[in-house]
Amino acid sequence: MAGNLDIKDPEVTRESRTPPRATSPRVEHPRLGTLIVKEVHDLVLTLRFTLGTALVLVLAVLAAYIGSLDYNARLDSYDTKLKLNQGDLSRVAVYSFLRPTVVRPPEPLSVIDHGLEGRLGTDVNIGMDEEQTEARGENRGNEYLSIFSEIDLTVIAGVILGLLALLFTFDAVSGEREAGTLKLMMSFSLSRSEFLLGKYLGAWLALMLPTAVACLLSLTVMGTVAHVHFGGQEFLRIALIFASYAVYLSLMLLIGLLTSSFVQRSSIALVFATFIWFFSVAVVPNMATMIPDFVGKRAQVYDATNQQLVQIEKQAENAGKQLKDPRNFDEKMEPMALYHYAINNNNDGWVGLDCHFGDAQYYDSLSKYFGEAIPLVMKFASRRADVWREYLRYRARQATWARELAFLSPTAVMENLVKFLSGTSAADYSHFMELAAQYRNSFIANLQSKNAFTSWRWFTTDPDDGDPPWTILATGKTPDEMVATGRDPMEILNTWSKDKDSWAKFIKIEMDREKNSSRYLSLRDLPAFTYARLETAAILVQAAPEIGYLLLLNLILFLVAYVRFVRYDVR
Repeated sequence: MAGNLDIKDPEVTRESRTPPRATSPRVEHPRLGTLIVKEVHDLVLTLRFTLGTALVLVLAVLAAYIGSLDYNARLDSYDTKLKLNQGDLSRVAVYSFLRPTVVRPPEPLSVIDHGLEGRLGTDVNIGMDEEQTEARGENRGNEYLSIFSEIDLTVIAGVILGLLALLFTFDAVSGEREAGTLKLMMSFSLSRSEFLLGKYLGAWLALMLPTAVACLLSLTVMGTVAHVHFGGQEFLRIALIFASYAVYLSLMLLIGLLTSSFVQRSSIALVFATFIWFFSVAVVPNMATMIPDFVGKRAQVYDATNQQLVQIEKQAENAGKQLKDPRNFDEKMEPMALYHYAINNNNDGWVGLDCHFGDAQYYDSLSKYFGEAIPLVMKFASRRADVWREYLRYRARQATWARELAFLSPTAVMENLVKFLSGTSAADYSHFMELAAQYRNSFIANLQSKNAFTSWRWFTTDPDDGDPPWTILATGKTPDEMVATGRDPMEILNTWSKDKDSWAKFIKIEMDREKNSSRYLSLRDLPAFTYARLETAAILVQAAPEIGYLLLLNLILFLVAYVRFVRYDVR
């Protein structure tokens, strides 16, 4: 009954006779955050990160320590100058010897960036016969173009961290391609923009680690060693300086990323990145300072300026001869004028004189003379200053040209920006000179309000009723009485000085006079010089070209790198 048998194979079903469908393995697609974390992790574990970070931190601590000691020395010098100036002012007896000195304090943030600090002068003498256009200090030719600088945090950021940034990204694309991982990653649903952004942000975050630690260590050393007291403005500037480092390092990372996306081999990218780094940190800064001097005519302009100054001096001398200076008389033509004279302790140029034991006739003639001479002296001082300012403007144009050439180098641009922020730029020096000029105007106005130029106190401490003239001390007679005798004044003087008792008495009078502190000027109403640093807002305006350059170049380089990577052959 085989035909009646209904035999079914329990193992054979409809489903089992249908071939199974092929299924794809489930793959987790990496996201941007994961890629950034992976990039940071991979870079932090590299030898270049370890060695670079160690070098940066060691140099940052050493630079901050040495810079702090240097700042303390400059601060001590500043305090000493203030004390000496105050002491000198407290012992001034006549207005013509009143010559205060204004001093610029050292910049606290010069520890981070030395800039022009210490290369340009810090002291300006205030006087009638000279209108200062430059502060006293070292003379290194054109200081604005000086390229000699000590190592500071800005140099470390520009040179070492800048190189480390290029080393982080020179193989970001070409290295992944050589390892075969780039093709694999692009086979996922990861977009090229995500890949590029992940590489960039990961490298930037990894680089910010040593940068932030170096800044913190530098500030810690400054707070421990340097005698600095930071306020709100200083902390704001420190934050801006750190932001400048961050933007600059971002730019160097993008340069490396762009280089990596243009070549197929990482070894070639390394060569290009190294060349770009050397060109940026060494070639352009030196070229920017050398070219203006090389093609310029500073020596010729300097010589022409000096010739003009010589002509002005001759004109001033001729103008001075038109005035009758009572101090200058011909003893052969006017021998008796010596009786109407005074004992001079000090004589300083046209308008500087400290004398005593003179008669009223002589003092009145001196008052008339100084009333005419001081405006003349100030006039020629202004003319000399105007001529020298022309030379300084030429030097400033050279500096402007150097600043423009520096835009060929991101490193030089960043360093110029940080100079502005740290208060060690040429703009800060010019600001100090402007404040000094304003103080000189206030100082002169103060003396004019007292009619000091035409008063006896300009040249003598003798009271208005007159101290005994020297003839009273020597002979007991007035100058007019001595003139009436017809005796030779030099004979009287020689006889007086050779008489031991008479001369000893005179010396005693002189010594008592020197000890009398009441003869010193009361300077309670003398204007005080106060140095106010440039406001941060004003600094940002002046540094706008550098800020705009760094930000715009970051954007341009990222867009170019993205466009290039879109067309990059990942195979």
